[in-house]
Amino acid sequence: MHVVPKSSLLTFLITLILVNVLPAQDIPSPSTQLYEKGINLYESGFFEEAIERFEQFSSEYPNHEMRISADYYLVRAKTGVDSSGIETYYKQFVQEYPGSDLSEKLLKDLGHRFTEKGQYEEAIGYYQQAIKSWMKDTESAKTKYWIAEAAAENEDYADSRVYFMELANDFPDSEWAPKALYARGRLYLSQQQYNAASIAFEVLKERYPNNEITRRVGTALGESYYMQGKYEDAIEALNSALPYLEGESQQKAVFLIAESQNFLGQYDVASKSYLRYINMTKGTPQERIAHYGLGWVYNKQEIYHWAAESFGKAAIGDDEIARKAQYYKAVNEKLGGQYRKSINSFREFGERYKDGLWVERAYYEWSVSAFQASLYGEAIEVLLDLVRSDVELEEPAKIYTMLGEAFFANAEYTRAIQAFEEAEKAGNIDPALKRQARFQKAWILYRNQAYQQAQPIFESVYAETPDSEVGREALFWSADSYYKMNQFSSAAQRFKMYTQNYPDNEMMGPALYSLGWSYFEMGQYEKAVGPLEDFLENYEKPETALFPYDTDTQLRVGDAYYALGQYRQAIASYNQAIGAEPGGDYAMFQTANSYYRAGRTFEAVSNFRKMLRIYPFSRLREQAQYNVAYIYLNTNNYSQAVEEFQTVINKYPGTDWAARSQYNIGDAYYNAGEYERAIAAYQKVLDDYPRSSYIIEAINGIQYAQLSAGRSDSSSVILEEFLSDNPTSSTADQLRYRQALNVFQSGDYENAIKEFRQYLRVTNSERLMPEAYSNLGEAYRQLGQIDNAINAYQTIVDEFPNDDLASSALTSLGTLNFERGEYDLSHANYAQLLESAPRFRQEAYVGMGNASLAREKIDQAKEEYESALQVNANNEAAKVGLGKVALANNNYDEARDLLFPIAERSTTEIGAEAQYYLGKILQEQNDFNPAIEEYAKVKVLFEAFDYWVSESMYATAECHIRLGNRGEAMTVLNSIINNYPGTEAEQKAQRLLSQTDS
Repeated sequence: MHVVPKSSLLTFLITLILVNVLPAQDIPSPSTQLYEKGINLYESGFFEEAIERFEQFSSEYPNHEMRISADYYLVRAKTGVDSSGIETYYKQFVQEYPGSDLSEKLLKDLGHRFTEKGQYEEAIGYYQQAIKSWMKDTESAKTKYWIAEAAAENEDYADSRVYFMELANDFPDSEWAPKALYARGRLYLSQQQYNAASIAFEVLKERYPNNEITRRVGTALGESYYMQGKYEDAIEALNSALPYLEGESQQKAVFLIAESQNFLGQYDVASKSYLRYINMTKGTPQERIAHYGLGWVYNKQEIYHWAAESFGKAAIGDDEIARKAQYYKAVNEKLGGQYRKSINSFREFGERYKDGLWVERAYYEWSVSAFQASLYGEAIEVLLDLVRSDVELEEPAKIYTMLGEAFFANAEYTRAIQAFEEAEKAGNIDPALKRQARFQKAWILYRNQAYQQAQPIFESVYAETPDSEVGREALFWSADSYYKMNQFSSAAQRFKMYTQNYPDNEMMGPALYSLGWSYFEMGQYEKAVGPLEDFLENYEKPETALFPYDTDTQLRVGDAYYALGQYRQAIASYNQAIGAEPGGDYAMFQTANSYYRAGRTFEAVSNFRKMLRIYPFSRLREQAQYNVAYIYLNTNNYSQAVEEFQTVINKYPGTDWAARSQYNIGDAYYNAGEYERAIAAYQKVLDDYPRSSYIIEAINGIQYAQLSAGRSDSSSVILEEFLSDNPTSSTADQLRYRQALNVFQSGDYENAIKEFRQYLRVTNSERLMPEAYSNLGEAYRQLGQIDNAINAYQTIVDEFPNDDLASSALTSLGTLNFERGEYDLSHANYAQLLESAPRFRQEAYVGMGNASLAREKIDQAKEEYESALQVNANNEAAKVGLGKVALANNNYDEARDLLFPIAERSTTEIGAEAQYYLGKILQEQNDFNPAIEEYAKVKVLFEAFDYWVSESMYATAECHIRLGNRGEAMTVLNSIINNYPGTEAEQKAQRLLSQTDS
C-alpha cells in the first residue's frame, strides 16, 4: 500500500546543492553561473525554478553566445511544467531560431510525440520540417525512415513505400537505405502483393548484395519428406527433387516443405515456403490451407498481425478450416493489440456460426475481448445468446462465471449474483468467487474515493471469512477506508486488529505504518510511537514506494516525542533522519526546536545556524533564521534579536517572514523600552508591507508604544491614513473585515454586529461578503435574535447561492427554523440543501426526517431517514431517527435495537439523544424504575450536553410522580431550575412545580 505522507506535518527537502569555493581566477562569470544554475535545476526536475533562471538569463544577456541554448532549455522546462503547451512552446522556438540544430531536435521530438499518440499525419509534417532545417544526410535518412514508418502506421501504404524508395535513392550510402528497401518489401508482403514484394527484395539484393538485411531475406528454401514424419530428411529429399518437379507435384512438394519446416519450428523458412505455395496456387481452393499454416507460423513467432491476416485469408467458406481460421484470426488480432479488429472478427464468427464446432469457445473468447475493451453490454449479450441457445455447454460454470463478472463490471450487481449462483449450480463453484465479486465491488468504490460505501462491504467480506486471503485484505482496506474518511479511531481499531491477527502477512508493514499514523492524527502520540518504531525496525519500505517510508516514519516518531514533550527522545529520533533526502532539513530544524523547547537555547541557535549552512535552499530556511531571532527576543537579548530579524529581512525580502520580522523588531525595541524606535519599526510594517497580515498588530504596537512613551494615542488615525492610502487594495478590505472579525472573536457580539454591518455597507468586494453574513448570523444567534440570524443566513442563500457557505447557511436555517417550531420551513431548507449540494445529502435527509417527524408525518420521516442510510449505512443520526420512528409506531423492540448500539459506542450528542430515548421507550411502557435508570445514564455518560441531560431529568421527575415519589420529583425539578436555566426543561419544570404548589 502506498500511504501518502501528510503535507501539513512535513515539508520535504527540494534539493541539496553543495557550493564549492573556487580560487578567484576560476570563478565563472555571472552569466555562466546563471546559465549553469538553470541547467542544474532543469536536470534535477525543478522546472519552475529553471524557468525563472533561463528567463532571467535571456533578459540580462540577450546577446550572449549561450542565449539560444538557454532559450532551448527554457522551452523544455516549460513543457515539463505544462505538457499541454508543448506544441506551442516548440513552434515559438523554431520560429525564432529556424534552421538551428536545436530547432531540428524539437521538430523531431514533436514528430515522435505525435507518432506515439497515433497522429501520424501531424508527425510526418514535423519530420519533414526537421529535414528542411539544414539537416545532415545521416540524420535526414533516419528521419525519412521515420516518415515512412509513420505513413505505414497510418495505413497509407502507398505513400510509405514512396518514402522508403525516396530514402534509398536520395541517401544510397546511408545505413538506412537497405533498411528502407527491406521495409518497402515488407509492406508489399503484408499487403499480400507477393510479386511486388519479390521485386522489392530483388532491388535490395541488387543494390546491397552483402548487407545483413539482404542475407536475411534471401530465399533459403528447403524440402521435406512429410508423410513419414522425418521432417529434416524430408526437407532434404524434397529439396533435391524440387528442380525437376512441375505442376501439381511441384505445388505439393512446396506445401510439404512448408509443413515440415513448421513442425520443426523453422518458422522463417516455413513462412517463405507457404508464401511460395500461395503464389503457385493463387486463386485456387488449395490456397486457403497454406494461409492457415502460415497463420500458425506467424502466431508461433508472435507476429500476430501477420498471423491474423493469414488466418483471415483461410477463413473463406463454411468448412472446418474456415471456422477455425476465423476463430484464430480474432485471437491473433487480440494478441497483437488490435482489439477493435479482434472484436469485429469475433462478431463475424457469431454472425456466421450459431452452433456446431467451437461456438462455445469462440463466444466465450468474444465476451472476454469485449469485457477487456470495457464493452460490458456486448459481453453480456454474447453470453446470454449462448446460454439461451440450444448449444449444450461443455463448461457451463465457466460461461456463467464470466457472465457474472460482466454483470458486475456493468454495475448490475443483482444479476451478477444470480449469474454466480447459476455457475455454482452448474459446476459447484466455490462460494469464495461470490465473495471476491463483492470485494471487487468495494475495491472499485474505494478507487473512486467512495470510501463510505466501500467500507461496510469490505467489513462484511472480512466478517464472513476472516482467515481467507480475501478476508485479510478486506480488513486492511476497511481500515484504510476509515483512514481516508479521517475516522482515525475506527481506522486504528481495525489496523490494530490486522497487526495482531496477521503478523506474518505481506501487508503487515503498511498496516503498522498506517496504525501509527492513525494514532498520530488523533493526537495519541504515545500509542503512535510503538507501531511506527516497529515498522521502522522490522519492515522495509515497498520497492515501488512513492516517497521515503523510512525517513517519514523516523520523522513521525520524532514528532510524536516532540508533541509529548519528551525532547531528548525527539532529538535522538530526528538525528536518525539528518542527512536524508528529502527530510534531512526538517529533521535538523526540529532538532533545533526540540532544544529550544527543552530550554537549551544555545544548542537551539547552533542547530538552526547549522541547518541554514547545510541546507541553504530549504523551504524552512526563512523560519529557521526567524527562530534564531525569536530566541534572542524571548531571552531578552534585544539588540541581537534586532540584528537577527534584520537578517531575515535582508535575506528574504518580500516574504511573510520579512514582514513578521519587521513587526518583531518593533516588539524588541518596545520590550527594551525604546518606544520611539519601536513606533518607527511598527510604522515600517505599514510602509513596507502594506499587504501583510501584520497591519493590525503593527497599529496596536504603535498604540502601546505611544501610550508607554506618554504620548497621545494616534493609532486609529494612522490606520485610517493607511486605509486612505490603500483604499482599493484587497488588503484594505481585509483589514476592515478583520476589524469586525476581531470584535466577533472577542465575544462582543453586539459590537461585532455593528462592525459587520458597517463592513457590508462600505466593502466593494464580494469575496468576503458571504463570510461576513455568516458571522453576522452567528452573532445574532448568540444574542438570541433569531429572526435577524435567519435573515442573514437567507441573504447568503439568495445572493451567493454558489458560494461554499450557502450549504452551511441552509443547514443553519433548517436548524433555527426547527428550533422555533417552523417545521415546514425547516423541511424546505433541508430539501433545498439536498437539491443544491449533493455532497450534503446525509445532513439534508436527516434534517428532512426530523422535520417530518415533528410534523407527525411518520412514514415520510422513515423514508427520509432510510435515504440517508443509503448514502451512508453508518449514519448514526439517521439510525436514531428510525429509532424515534419505531417509537412513534410503538415498535419498542425495534426502537431499542436501533438506539442501543449508538448509545453504547457514541460519545457525541447523538449518543446522548439515543440514551434519552432508551429511557423514553421504557417510560412509555410504564416501566418507570428501569426508565429512571436509563435516564440517569444520560447525565453520567453525556454530562456535556445540557439539553439532553435536562430533558432526561425532567422525564425522571415525571416517572417519580407516576410512582408516587413526590419528594424525589420535587428535588429533581428544583435541580433542573438551579442547574439548567434557560433550557426548555427548566421552563417545563417551573410550570410543573407551580401546578404542584397550587
